[in-house]
Amino acid sequence: MFRSKQRLEGARIGHVPKRPGVYIIYRGNDPFYIGRSLVDVHRRLLAHAMKRGSRKVREALERGDSLHFEWEEILSAHQAEAELIRALGTINVGNLRRETDPADW
Repeated sequence: MFRSKQRLEGARIGHVPKRPGVYIIYRGNDPFYIGRSLVDVHRRLLAHAMKRGSRKVREALERGDSLHFEWEEILSAHQAEAELIRALGTINVGNLRRETDPADW
């Protein structure tokens, strides 16, 4: 579903399209921040890399944490959510709406 992980730095974001998308930022192998842009995922990731995005990501970069990201274009937020739920499931972590019935996915 997602493109391969890359280091969160401006030069690595150049290939990300200026289209709607979702992304996961990792610290080590663990998801650290999940976000989306309904307009321009490239611009949103670049803002994070330049320490102008989320405070949580900025503080991690200022500490020197090694952050990586992966992303995917989306047709709609509903499509992205459905794909994430399908990929991650709800058995171990649940989803934001705490749905447990696969029929709701």
